[in-house]
Amino acid sequence: MTFEQRLGWLYERKLIMLLLWKERFLNPLITEELEKLKSSGLLEDVGIWQVMDEHFPAFESKLPAGMYFPVPISRALKQGTEFSTELALRFHYDYIQVDENQKWSLRNKFISGKVLALFESNLFFEKETGLYFVEYWSDTRWDKCYLECAVTPLLALAIDRNHEELKVQLNNQKTDSLDLNSFRIDSAERCFVRTLNYGEVLLADSPRFWFLNNLDESGSHFILGENHFPLSF
Repeated sequence: MTFEQRLGWLYERKLIMLLLWKERFLNPLITEELEKLKSSGLLEDVGIWQVMDEHFPAFESKLPAGMYFPVPISRALKQGTEFSTELALRFHYDYIQVDENQKWSLRNKFISGKVLALFESNLFFEKETGLYFVEYWSDTRWDKCYLECAVTPLLALAIDRNHEELKVQLNNQKTDSLDLNSFRIDSAERCFVRTLNYGEVLLADSPRFWFLNNLDESGSHFILGENHFPLSF
């Protein structure tokens, strides 16, 4: 397999490789970040490639999903440590879980209070992988962790109208434009819409009521001015 093919193979098994470069963890699945890693020379280290192309496939059934850090694993192997599940788990993050009710947890413990506020204010969406992640400054570098979501972790707190454009205020303290052709209502009558930069978001009560009040009589189209936008269900 090529390097990119192996990364895809690992990703299909929910194994993500993160490599630290200039105080930030980069994901080589992302084209721009892969180019940075290639130009840095970091990927020329054969030991890092062996970790991903030989050891991880051999131990795939024994490794839990999540993020792994092949650089320190490779360093340990060069120092004479034998590859094992225990070694890999020394350099592993679990996915943060978000359930159907937008409740966050990590290792079966709910996340709330200041920690949840920190995570939500540093919540982003990765278009190339379709994953949400948190990234924030921790001590001497940026820390990064991906989310495994039953539903989007982002909540639209308010909708602002500017002529024929709608923008949402999100619970990550960001504002983003909406794709007006992407509104949908699920079986629980929750309302969702896609944004330009943050993927799909769930409408909180106030914007949800506003949205429902602007449907046509059939309830199948959202009306904005003279335009009708079909809903999906």
